[in-house]
Amino acid sequence: MKILITGFAPFGGETINPSWEAVSKLPERFVTEKGEEAVLARYQMPVSYDRCGRVIRELMAKEVPDCVVCVGQAGGRMAVEPELIAVNVKDAPSPDNDGVEYHGEPVVAGSPDGRFARLPVREMAAACKARGIPANVSFSAGGYVCNCLMYQVLDLIEREYPDMRGGFIHVPYECRQAAAQMKVNKPSLPLSLITDGLLTCLKVL
Repeated sequence: MKILITGFAPFGGETINPSWEAVSKLPERFVTEKGEEAVLARYQMPVSYDRCGRVIRELMAKEVPDCVVCVGQAGGRMAVEPELIAVNVKDAPSPDNDGVEYHGEPVVAGSPDGRFARLPVREMAAACKARGIPANVSFSAGGYVCNCLMYQVLDLIEREYPDMRGGFIHVPYECRQAAAQMKVNKPSLPLSLITDGLLTCLKVL
């Protein structure tokens, strides 16, 4: 099984993004719970509404994976959280790394209001909890670039890759970020635990 997995570049004044930090530390090969060998293709995504869709389309066409798993930072969350649904809207108070803001525009004009993940999100969260890793199923990927990317992945799968699976996982701040002055009260997890959580989720596939 081939898995295309992505993490994001830093944004919002941060010097790291735990999504990419964790993705970059995942093993290239591992065995799933079903005994199937999995191979990872890892890429860093731009924090850009307009560019992320073009990049993921190119990567999906290049790699033709069995599964696409995108990972993003959700500061303020306390757990590894597989996302259940992406909504067809771009709406956030802060600009992306290109300085672009959207307030209510669709991700893909003419597509449905929402698309559900094609991942076993409940099983992923349960597997993490069984290992002592904080995890929950999330019912909102937000309105920023993470949701935008998740929606475009699922829309592409629906339209062009019907046999492919795909979805999104949010992760909290890494401890180094929470140690910064403005985030002393924000929840965080050690990078090793975030990485272990992602690997645990992938092994469920």
